[in-house]
Amino acid sequence: MTAMNLARLIALAARNYTSRNPRCICGRSLAITSRVQWTSFPRTTIRNFPSRRLHTSPFLQSLPKSKNSANPHVPLDRFQTGKPRTYNLLKLQTYREAYHDNPKQFIFAMFMGVITLGLLGVAVQAGYYTLIKPLHNYPEDVAKFIRRAIFYENKMDIKECMKNYQRAITASEMLSMDPLSDEVTGLKIMYAGVAEKCHAYDKGVEWLERLRFEMLTLMEERREELGTIGWLKVMKRVIGISVKIGDLQVLDKDDANAEKTYEWSVKEAIKVMSIQSRLKEDEERPWTVLEIAAIFENMASFYERTNRFDYATTLYLQAANLFHPPSCHSVILLNNVGACNMQRRLPPGEPMDRETQLESAKKWMEKALDIGNNIKPPARTEECDQGCVVALHNIGEVEEQLGKMDEAMLKFQEAQSLAFAVGFAEAYQNAGIAQERIKAKQAGTYESPEDRRKREEEEQRKIDEARTGGLPPLTLKNVKQCETEDGYMTSVGSRCIFLPGVLNNGLEILPGDPAYLFNGGGGSGYDADDNGGDTTTFGDDADSGEDFFDAGYEKTFSELAKLF
Repeated sequence: MTAMNLARLIALAARNYTSRNPRCICGRSLAITSRVQWTSFPRTTIRNFPSRRLHTSPFLQSLPKSKNSANPHVPLDRFQTGKPRTYNLLKLQTYREAYHDNPKQFIFAMFMGVITLGLLGVAVQAGYYTLIKPLHNYPEDVAKFIRRAIFYENKMDIKECMKNYQRAITASEMLSMDPLSDEVTGLKIMYAGVAEKCHAYDKGVEWLERLRFEMLTLMEERREELGTIGWLKVMKRVIGISVKIGDLQVLDKDDANAEKTYEWSVKEAIKVMSIQSRLKEDEERPWTVLEIAAIFENMASFYERTNRFDYATTLYLQAANLFHPPSCHSVILLNNVGACNMQRRLPPGEPMDRETQLESAKKWMEKALDIGNNIKPPARTEECDQGCVVALHNIGEVEEQLGKMDEAMLKFQEAQSLAFAVGFAEAYQNAGIAQERIKAKQAGTYESPEDRRKREEEEQRKIDEARTGGLPPLTLKNVKQCETEDGYMTSVGSRCIFLPGVLNNGLEILPGDPAYLFNGGGGSGYDADDNGGDTTTFGDDADSGEDFFDAGYEKTFSELAKLF
């Protein structure tokens, strides 16, 4: 028996064994080997081999065969069950087989699956913290209206939003919810917040003022029921509402009432400090130092915006003195004290000169910088790093105003380096601009914004005067009403042009515009004296005024604008 015949006998024996044991793995490789077509040798019959059916299993008998009946083709996906292969995602073997079939696609599919699950988790978490958790303290009869109001608010359907907030407030009253509770007051604050989003600041102020009055009235009636701790908690909400009222009044450009509101908040905060200081050490303290300091800081910012730096400095110092020991927020407050001192204008009788004032401001900034550098983790936060960057930049500006350009450049470079290290992009950009300004001053090429504006206006005026023919754009600026109230005049350099009775008295007349409405030769306008406009004389031609009227310029403003 040749070696080839022996190999074929072994292969056929293996196929016979696997046909009777189809789940056997050890013989499967030999069974597959038996399918090999031996092209180099002719097929021969095997003599003296026991005649026996190879496919004893009815299942294997039904499998399709190839053209060569001695080597039937058995599809691997139908080898065990006879049906298309299915995957059980709960078994680890399924993932192993998928990985071995195509590792790259398996890794990509798993990666996309993880990303999808992560996004789904974020969406569920956002929905929970937006719609469910904030409303879990409300009864369902109230919460359903709040959810609808939030939905319409996000869709900017203000009418439906306000309607559902009103229904929620009515439902809370019908359910006898405590009107001083955080839930009810918070609902009414949300209702007023819609007015702010619509820029109806006066309506927001009106609703919050009503809420503050209601809360103060109930606090007086229920003083004994609330107790000291409860009264302090409710007063915390009332003062917060008052600060919000002041912010809305500032947005509504009502600075006078905003100042009164802020003053009331500061006075009440001082009373709260006094009451809370008398509590026992083991009793709850509703107010934190940072919350009380924020009341002072808010009003100090208001005074700083309105250029009343003396008041702002006092309030910033009052807020900074509340922190014992100094914290990262103390760095911000002391830096603001120095900035206010630097910007404060000296009154005429002030014995301090400008240089002394700048040195005093520099000391406050250096003190803020020292405090920030001495605070170590975990007490040190991002606020410390940003406060130190701002302090370095402000010190550089002080050195620049003192004329010490080299020291100023060094401080700006330090501020830029620290801003880059802590990721403070805005400060990094400002420090770079300041360095360019210092370089321009040292080179003698620096031009202040005011000088640049004047230069541009002068260049534009020369261009307008040199223009020949045609008429420039018609504007309402620099138009002055005549003494006789019969018309208006606009200046072109030292020359005034008369426009009779075509402007609406309700329009605002603004000075400083070099544009003119009429351009012609001598005698085509009026020459005005430089003595305040008491007298107005005709030009070279005494009849120029009549010619001007006859030219058809006595028209409405809209008609005149079309001519130009």
